[in-house]
Amino acid sequence: MPIRSPRSLALSGLVLLAGLAAAARGADSLDLTPAQVQSLQLVLAPAAPARAIALTRLPAVVEAPLADSRTVSAPFAGVVTRILVDEGASVRAGQALARIQSHEYLAARAELARSRSEAELARSQQRRDDALLAEGIIAQSRAEHSRARASDAQARAQQAQAALAGVFAPAQAGAGEYELRAPQAARVLHRDIAPGQVVGAFAPAFMLAADEGVDVLIQAPLDQAAQYAPGQAVVMDDGSRGELVAVGLASEAGSQSLRLRAHLPQAGRWVVGQRASVRLELPAPAHALRVPASAVLADGVSAHVFVGSGQRFRAVAVEVLGSDGEASIVRGALQAGEQVVVRGASALQAMHGG
Repeated sequence: MPIRSPRSLALSGLVLLAGLAAAARGADSLDLTPAQVQSLQLVLAPAAPARAIALTRLPAVVEAPLADSRTVSAPFAGVVTRILVDEGASVRAGQALARIQSHEYLAARAELARSRSEAELARSQQRRDDALLAEGIIAQSRAEHSRARASDAQARAQQAQAALAGVFAPAQAGAGEYELRAPQAARVLHRDIAPGQVVGAFAPAFMLAADEGVDVLIQAPLDQAAQYAPGQAVVMDDGSRGELVAVGLASEAGSQSLRLRAHLPQAGRWVVGQRASVRLELPAPAHALRVPASAVLADGVSAHVFVGSGQRFRAVAVEVLGSDGEASIVRGALQAGEQVVVRGASALQAMHGG
């Protein structure tokens, strides 16, 4: 049997396509013979109901979990003397995180001692004046003045005590040294202080997270704003999954995008501040179908697929609602279960378009 050259085979294929196109030109459908279908190597797959539409490659950044994060700040200005835990550590409630030496802390303790002493003296004077009033020795106004002074002194003592609430002096502490302690069991996400650093009052020192997850801040297309809702699935580019927990109500001025917040229950390899690309799965509208992306032929203005039944193939116009590269979500005069051409569609397009 003679072997045909590649050029001869290519010419034969062109002749076949030209002949088929001439026979089908102007027709709404193409009727092929089994031999022609085999020659074109057509492959078909069924259209399936779509459950979701994927918005892919949305820019995002990983953040500390908003609902479960706490900042530990320095209540008094001072100098950091020791760091006792670092980023990534798991801490228990009440565990020491750092030590700070502070003149303000010394002054606050002195003020507490002074105000307590004054409150005790004022209470003693009130008791004496109450006894003298009962004996008729002093006027009512003097006793009332003593009660007012005692009440005022007690209020100052309580205020001084409140200023030191939650501030702990470590064992064998230096003068004016206090500890920052974890308010709950948590992970240390970020440390903002270092030994020798001067920190101001209420300056953030540590960021803690109570769970193992992270939040993801997503920039999403503004034109889909009505479709976003808490609970929708979010897929990171490593396959880890989470869900939307909040949808912004204002657009980002620079990008004209909408800010969405998702939560991943397990951080995995993701760390706070890391940039990512995510996929957001929106609910598919009624009658939307999922077909392989290779089945859709688009020219920038319109799109269609070829539906096969036996040896007959017809072009069906569709609206492309979304695509993730592997599959497209479409809507049109197409029914679930109908077979669409997923390989060889371009050859049918050449024949159909004449």
